[in-house]
Formats: sequence, structure tokens, C-alpha cells
Amino acid sequence: MKLFTVGPVACYPQVLEEMGRQMVSHRSDEYKQLHRETVAQLQQFVETEEQVFLFSSTGTGFMEGAVRNCVAVKLLCCVNGSFGKRFADVAAANGKTVETLTTPLGDPITPDRLDDHLRKSRDVDAVAITHCETSTGVLNPLPKLADVVKQHGKLLFVDAVSSMGGTAVEVDPWDLDVCFASSQKCFGVPPGLGMGSVSDAALKRSAKATNKGWYFDFTLWARHQREAGTPMTAVIPQIAGLHRILTMIEDWGGKERYFKTYRERNSRIRAGVEALGLTLFPAKLYESPTVTCVNAPPHVDGVAIYEAMRSHGFELAMGYGDVRHTTFRIGNMGHIEMDDIALMLDALHASLMELE
Repeated sequence: MKLFTVGPVACYPQVLEEMGRQMVSHRSDEYKQLHRETVAQLQQFVETEEQVFLFSSTGTGFMEGAVRNCVAVKLLCCVNGSFGKRFADVAAANGKTVETLTTPLGDPITPDRLDDHLRKSRDVDAVAITHCETSTGVLNPLPKLADVVKQHGKLLFVDAVSSMGGTAVEVDPWDLDVCFASSQKCFGVPPGLGMGSVSDAALKRSAKATNKGWYFDFTLWARHQREAGTPMTAVIPQIAGLHRILTMIEDWGGKERYFKTYRERNSRIRAGVEALGLTLFPAKLYESPTVTCVNAPPHVDGVAIYEAMRSHGFELAMGYGDVRHTTFRIGNMGHIEMDDIALMLDALHASLMELE
């Protein structure tokens, strides 16, 4: 089965090879060297001198960590899809007051609307933004949104789960306080590792937080980071896999070349989909470079398209949430070859012919 999912994605063979090595202790010198090098690689990749933590969880763990460490009372969540809503649900589940800035599915969060909301809600502790809304394939204009948040003096949390690694994420230039991703998306590593940056301002907020738990306590992680370690056993294979892909990206010509590969894949998929007479769900100019959300043809269930593609040997992704039956999604994250895209589009054409 060839994977065009939105996570977990097909892994690079070199990454799987690296992950198959014998274990070392997470307190050994060998692990400490791996930890230091991987943290440094990620700091360079996302352009930050702030702390970068390697959580033994998926990105949702980092999401919960941001809420518990840095929100005393109220969080503003920008919601234009299911994963923006998840941020709100996580905050509410942790006893926080949640405000939402909501746009119609397929539309981006705009700086003007965010600015207007923050002028009226001056008491929020922080703002949460989903950079790439995986459920709808919308890429929110993060640099402009971040500028608005900082004009209002608020902490900024960024869910970059399906954007980090596939498009630019610039932590320090954009002044992001907590910015996290997951191993199983653009980096093409198996799931289990949540990685992200935490600003000094977020650490200071964490130091004063109460009832923040233990597992995702930012100040606890910062103390262990000084010794190139983690508070508990690390997911060493995933960290080794991440180290390998980051090294490979440098060998391929650096992150800008890697981002170009993502744009080329995505452009080929979008052009092929439109050539089949299909339309894209996101608002024009806000389409994600890592996941393409496609409108199903009239009278054809998006889930049926997903199932038909499986019968042709291709795993896409079903529509998500409220658009489960009216859309389907094609991811181009992880290990995908251009030749595979052509074969996938041929299979999609055959599937549509069978269903219409």
C-alpha cells in the first residue's frame, strides 16, 4: 500500500535503518550526544536560540503542555478546522476558560479579525493558532498573525504539526513562544515524538504556574536539558530517526531545497486533481503545501473515494470532522516519489470512473 496519508506517513528507508539499531541507555554518553546534536539540528531548522524539547508523545502532548504551563485562566483559540478545535478542547479539559475566534471551514484566520478580537478580549493569557489546519488543508498566514498577537503583548502557541518540516517555520523571527510538531508528519519518522520550542517568556510563565502536572512541566524539562537529557525514558529510536532525516536534509542541500521538494510534489498533486475536474476545498492562496483537501464530486461520498483508492493500492486520508463525507485528503508528507504521484493520480481517475 503506497501512503499518501496525512500521518503517520511513509518513512524514509534510511530513517527506519537508523531506528533499527540496538538500544543505549537514555542516561548514557551516547544518548546525550544524540540528544545534544538533535536539539541543535532542530534549533537551526526552525531558526531559534530558545529551548527545544523532545517529548515522548505526539504533538498533542506538547499542546497540553502549553496549556498547563502557560495559561493561568483564559486562552484564545483560533479555530478554522478540527485541530484548532482540539486546542480549545484540550484547554477546556484542563479547566481553562476558552474563547474562540472561528472562521468558516476552508477559510483562513485573518490578521484583521484576530486584531479586532484581541482589542475586545484583553484578558486572555495566550493565543493558540494552528499553522496548517490538517483537516481542511488550509495554511494560516502565521507571520502576520504572530505580529498581531505580539502587538497585543500575548504569548503565542503554534500547532505546526503538519507544517514544520514541509514549509518555513521561523520561531525567533516570528516571535513564537511554544511551537510544536510531531515526528510522523513532514519529517517522515514513525509516531511517538513530539518536538517543539519553548521561549524564555513561556518558561517564566511555567515557573509560576500551579497544577501544571509533571510529565510536561517545562521547567522540569529545562533542568534536564542542561544535562542533555529528559526527565523520563526518551523514545530513543524516534530521536535517532529524526537526527538521521535532519542530517539527510542538509546533505540534500538544506531545508530550502527540502521545502522546494514539498512545493513540487504538492503542485503536481493539485494540478493532477484539477485536471480530473475536481476542485480544492481551501480558499485560494491559502492552500497547504503538505496536504491537499479535495472536494468530492456531487453525489459521491468522500469516504467511498478513500475506500476505492485502497482497492487500487493507495492509502489517502478521509475527510475529517464536518467535511468527512464531502471531501478527501491527499498528503504529500514523508517518503514519496514523483513517479508514485503519477500512479496515484491514475488510480484516482480509475476510482472516480468506478464511482460516478
